[in-house]
Amino acid sequence: MCSFAVALALGGSAAPFAQPRPVAAWRAQHERQIVDELLQLVSIPNVAGTDADTRRNADLLDTLFTRRGFKVEQTDGPGSPVVFARLDAPSPSGVLTLYLHYDGQPVNATEWTRCKPFAPCIHSTTGPVASDPARTSFESQWRVYGRSASDDKGPIVAVLNAVEALRATGGGPTWSLRVVLDGEEEAGSGNFRRFAAARGADLKADLAITLDGPRHPSGRPTLYFGVRGGAGMTLTVYGAKNDLHSGNYGNWAPDPSMRLARLLASMKDDKGRVTIEHFYRDVTPLSATDMRAIEDTPNIEVALKRDFLVALPERGEERLEKKLNEPTLSILAMEAGGGLGAPARSAIPATASARIEMRLVNGLDPAKQNALVADHIRRQGYFVVEGRDPTDLERLTHALIARMDPRAGSTAPRVSMDDPMARAVVAALTRDGRQLVRLPTLGGSMPFSTFSSQMPTVGFSMVNHDNNQHGPDENLRIQNLWEGIEMMAAIMTMAR
Repeated sequence: MCSFAVALALGGSAAPFAQPRPVAAWRAQHERQIVDELLQLVSIPNVAGTDADTRRNADLLDTLFTRRGFKVEQTDGPGSPVVFARLDAPSPSGVLTLYLHYDGQPVNATEWTRCKPFAPCIHSTTGPVASDPARTSFESQWRVYGRSASDDKGPIVAVLNAVEALRATGGGPTWSLRVVLDGEEEAGSGNFRRFAAARGADLKADLAITLDGPRHPSGRPTLYFGVRGGAGMTLTVYGAKNDLHSGNYGNWAPDPSMRLARLLASMKDDKGRVTIEHFYRDVTPLSATDMRAIEDTPNIEVALKRDFLVALPERGEERLEKKLNEPTLSILAMEAGGGLGAPARSAIPATASARIEMRLVNGLDPAKQNALVADHIRRQGYFVVEGRDPTDLERLTHALIARMDPRAGSTAPRVSMDDPMARAVVAALTRDGRQLVRLPTLGGSMPFSTFSSQMPTVGFSMVNHDNNQHGPDENLRIQNLWEGIEMMAAIMTMAR
């Protein structure tokens, strides 16, 4: 059974509605327009850091929001612009600030199997759907493939068409909207952070909602109340001063690849728990409300193992939802001897390197977590240098040497599920029978704290969990787009 079949069995899609839904009816009449807008957006390259392309995205977004009656501005200067759109409601219930991003992760087009990352296409469960300009409806289980189809251009299209649907069927949103579109979320959000510091008064609202991240694997729409922070480093260990012939010097020259493998393996036990001393010590405990929310979430461990072909997850006795609230340590890349893609050579490499990533949770300090890793490496007998290669004297003095190049990290904010505005969002999204998942912490990272430190904040995930975001064949299930439009309309008209 695939994930969305499991979701149906668990109540992952909306329950039947007792009354007609005007927004859903409008959407059914405008499916061609909605899908065309998504395809148009996805077709513009948007890799973070490619300023010319991201400016083309910003210009299109300016046009699309202006068309819906927003007053739109773009920031000037180097880097990708922040697009800020404002829509004032008559006699508003209050102000909502919505955060989304329009940039995407780097791509390797040769890894994509459905279509190229910026030549989006549609596939059914059995194969490609032929392009037909006369088509006016789209099957809910079809998927749009392309970079950022789900992360985060699909949610942008949902916001745009929720506003248009409300204006066409009921007068428009009852809350004034401030929509901020980040063009550098995948590269640190530098321009957005500067914009937020300079224009905090314009972002101030009764509630901020970050629209990013996947739904829970049960398929249920997901609210999250915190995000992960991050820390990490590149770690390099040393052998001889240069590569040495593996026949002439094998059994004599130290092998840095073996040393690195043993060092990395010392950081986790066989079940996957991090063994670095004090790694979990400063984690903020979950509240009773948080624990109840996890207990109320469908248990999808069996489906996850089947979907991702994993026989035994790390610490398989514990649920994923609980482990989202603990820090991670992952090895994202390893390299020695030029890598497997380089021409084969019979030489013991001089160095071996690994990129270590930690995803943090509330209560943890990035610099402190990096320091804990450094202390662990020293306890394994290594002499540690930071940000530089060891000197010749150090190499002759110390048998085991490791270089650390730490990266600046971010903290992990989390807010209370019991906030009145958060409860208002839950009420709006469940008023027609939908079942939600509430997560204390989302697996991903984003500038959540920019808002949560200033105003009530929640996160809302509308896209399918199996969307391959950040990887090849990123996709958005069309039903998630349809539901996203309806749910954003419900939020924009919710009771205070």
